[in-house]
Amino acid sequence: MVDPNEIWGRAFELGSLIAESPEVSSYKEKKEQMESNPEIKSLLNKLRSMQEELEKLSSYGEGPHLKQLEQSVQDVMDELDQYPEVVAFKESCVSVDELLQSVTTLLSNCISSRVNGVPVPGPDRKSGGG
Repeated sequence: MVDPNEIWGRAFELGSLIAESPEVSSYKEKKEQMESNPEIKSLLNKLRSMQEELEKLSSYGEGPHLKQLEQSVQDVMDELDQYPEVVAFKESCVSVDELLQSVTTLLSNCISSRVNGVPVPGPDRKSGGG
C-alpha cells in the first residue's frame, strides 16, 4: 500500500518537471512578449471590462443591448488576433494544453492497466496522446 503523502510528493515533482518543460517556458516567454505590447495590453483591459459588463447585463436576460455588446467583444477579440504576439501566445497555450492532456492520458492509462492487468502503451505524444 502506498502512502498518500508519497503520491502527493510525486505529483508535486511531476508538476515541477512540467513547469520546467519547453512548452511552459515558451508559454511564459510568449505571455511576456504579448503583455509588453502596450496596444495589446490596452485591448486586453478593454476586453476584460466588456466581458464583465456582458456578465452583469446577461443576468437581466436577452436583448439587443446584449447582442451589441457580444458583437463588440468579438470585434475586440478579432482585433487582438491580428497581433502576431497574441497568435504565438495562443499557440503556446495549445502546446501546454496538449502536454497536460498527454500526461493525464498516460496517468489514466497506467491506472486502468494496473487495475485491469493490461499492459500500458508507451508515451507517444505525437499520435493520439493529446
